[in-house]
Amino acid sequence: MQIYSSARTKSKAQQPHELYYSRTRLIAGAVAFTGATLFFGTLTWRMMGEPLGMVLIGLITLATAWMVFNCIRALGRLDKPALVISQEGILFEDGLLIAWEDMEENTFINQTYMGLPMMRMVQIKTRLERPRVKKQRVTALGVSSDEYLALCDRYSQDEAPPSRR
Repeated sequence: MQIYSSARTKSKAQQPHELYYSRTRLIAGAVAFTGATLFFGTLTWRMMGEPLGMVLIGLITLATAWMVFNCIRALGRLDKPALVISQEGILFEDGLLIAWEDMEENTFINQTYMGLPMMRMVQIKTRLERPRVKKQRVTALGVSSDEYLALCDRYSQDEAPPSRR
């Protein structure tokens, strides 16, 4: 079904739309994960006498430290778009362009636990040999799932011929 678009909206759709990571979300993530790393690091230190507990909590400490690293690394790349949505398709951070015709399913996964956001991800299933499924975490992306899907709808629509009545 073709959705009506005004001439202004159609002209905006000619230009690619770049989606960037949110500086605020990345800083908040870095602060939160730094606190978690300190907390779990302290727990690891206090469990020196219990090897199994120390290893388990140590793994959690490493995971939170990795998340701090990812947030800080992304802060250094705020000038590069995380996703570019255009009439050709979706261009990912790693340079992979998936055309609209090659997509079978385009999903924005928004996972929460007791109201707290845990993970947000774009997942695209394709008709291509490689990749069959392309995923990108977009937790710190400065756009909601509704905005992302509306952008995809707007850019993926082909110019339909005028109806004859």
